[in-house]
Amino acid sequence: MSYRDILMPIDDSKGFAARAATAATLARRLDSRLTGAFLKSDFLRNYMAGEAMVYTATDILDRLIKDHTAGVAKACEAARATFESAAGEAGVESDWLTLDGDDAYPLAAAARRFDLTVMPVSLTASLGWRTITAAEIGLASGGPVLLLPDQTSGAPVGERVLIAWKGTRESARALRDAWPMIEAARAVRVLVVAPEGEGGPEGMLQRLLERHGCKADLVIDRSEDDSAGDILRRQVADFGADLLVMGLYGKPRLQELVLGGVSRDMLRAPPAALLLSH
Repeated sequence: MSYRDILMPIDDSKGFAARAATAATLARRLDSRLTGAFLKSDFLRNYMAGEAMVYTATDILDRLIKDHTAGVAKACEAARATFESAAGEAGVESDWLTLDGDDAYPLAAAARRFDLTVMPVSLTASLGWRTITAAEIGLASGGPVLLLPDQTSGAPVGERVLIAWKGTRESARALRDAWPMIEAARAVRVLVVAPEGEGGPEGMLQRLLERHGCKADLVIDRSEDDSAGDILRRQVADFGADLLVMGLYGKPRLQELVLGGVSRDMLRAPPAALLLSH
């Protein structure tokens, strides 16, 4: 398996340039093509209710629409220049497209046609109002999402990879979706959170990793008082991981939102870049 095509949705937030640099560096490392997808917004959908337009003079409405369109076009041009500069500096081939960002569906539909989607915790279309989250795209796209924290500096990710393993469908899917990152890593650690009396040796998992050319350290954490989220954060810091591979929402999402859960904890404050898969 390889990531031949990587999609990077783009808004005009301050952290975009650093994410572009990280995505471009990753594309070079994995010999991938990088596509930037600018999220645009529509003025009428965002700001104007049907009744409000009835009382707005036509010339004023036209001017507002033109100003909005011009603002989006200017932001798109600036974002494209930054994106193509990052791709050029990394020496990777790139493409550019624009998507409707007033709804998550166009981005999710596009992500289904790429091997990997790189995005922040959330983003908003230029001059728009609709927030699109990495969790939404991870649940809807059918593929992996590489979430880059808001404080991303532009440094490479995937040099030191921590795999959160539970033996569930979601963690198995995340592991398979992360093979290109795992195989290219300099160091890999597998973390199994199993309180005393639960779980057991993961010899088969280690054997699978070795057959992919990866010699990984296996850590079984039997802490009973710490939450899984706290254990993950501690292991990220201890290992110096710059990428955490984990399944997304192993429990029903409503249960996670009401009771809390590892996915919700990690998405709220990622301790490192996350490779998410559902």
